[in-house]
Amino acid sequence: MRSGSVLYCAMLILAGCGGPQAATEVAREGLAGSIMQVGAAMQSAQPADERGPAPSPTNLRRKVIYDAEIALVVKELPVIEVEMPKLVKQFGGYLAEVSVSRTEGEQRSGHWQARIPVDRFDSFLDSVSKLGIAENRRQTAQDVTEEFVDLEARIANKKRLEERIVEVLKDSGRNIKDVIEVERELARVRSEIEQMEGRLQYLTNRTELTTVTISAREVRDYAPPEAPRFVGRIGQAWDDSLSSLTVFGENVVVASVHAFPWLLVLGIALVSPVWYVSKRKRGRK
Repeated sequence: MRSGSVLYCAMLILAGCGGPQAATEVAREGLAGSIMQVGAAMQSAQPADERGPAPSPTNLRRKVIYDAEIALVVKELPVIEVEMPKLVKQFGGYLAEVSVSRTEGEQRSGHWQARIPVDRFDSFLDSVSKLGIAENRRQTAQDVTEEFVDLEARIANKKRLEERIVEVLKDSGRNIKDVIEVERELARVRSEIEQMEGRLQYLTNRTELTTVTISAREVRDYAPPEAPRFVGRIGQAWDDSLSSLTVFGENVVVASVHAFPWLLVLGIALVSPVWYVSKRKRGRK
């Protein structure tokens, strides 16, 4: 972009008749004007050949973040500990987190978080479900295509702005103050570029690799829950009624014990005046 440099040089030439002070002021104004002109040019519409063709919605590849959670019931947890890393490696992924609990006297359980390529996501879920009995399976999908495209466009615009600021910096002369101002603006633009590139890299990683969270608990004689039948429903209702009655009785006993000291104090407080009044009446008679 030569317009900034030409404008800057022209102002210096016109200011030559005004002496060194006028030349310095004009140079500073020319530099500021060049920076403002660069910013305005980036905000205005760019030519078609500079922007590049806009992505067509039909040809645009969707960017989707896939997540899944699977809860398994297994007979032998040590077997799953061996099979899980092999299965993840077989599908081209890696384990991001592993946690296994073997506390004595408690139910053994494990937790794994796997990152799997998106094209093998469904196959991996099916294979994991075969390692035990899947009590729960949950999948989510978040479309981030719009944010992805917006970040790419903003990064491209910021990089063009960076190049133009560098051109202005090369033609800024020897004024230290002006050079510092341009370098400060250049550092701000580069910082914004780094932030957007970091976010773009994060989205790229999340869309290329899915996240699968697997939890497993060890149950030796596990029986899947069945829908209760009529007789079973009657028995369950009877048990619930007895349980509620037992809880009610316990609450009554606890409330009575809690209230007994207060009733004792209130009884003494009421009996004493009555006894005193009765005694005076008998004395008068």
